[in-house]
Amino acid sequence: MSSKLKQCEICGCITSSSLRDGVCNECMEKDDELYTMAKNSMKFGEKMLPEELSNKTGIDYKHIMRWVRYGRFGN
Repeated sequence: MSSKLKQCEICGCITSSSLRDGVCNECMEKDDELYTMAKNSMKFGEKMLPEELSNKTGIDYKHIMRWVRYGRFGN
């Protein structure tokens, strides 16, 4: 039985374990902390461009766009 190898979008490691939102288990805790910080920095119902959120929080734009791509900032 062969398992499909995947690459973590944050650290770049190759793993055969499952990824959540493109992230390996080792990077997940820090990614969750950054996501919570991003969500908490927005007022309820506030709309913001990814660039604006990145500038406001200091979180790398690529992290924000990955969350958008995986639907974490869905409607």
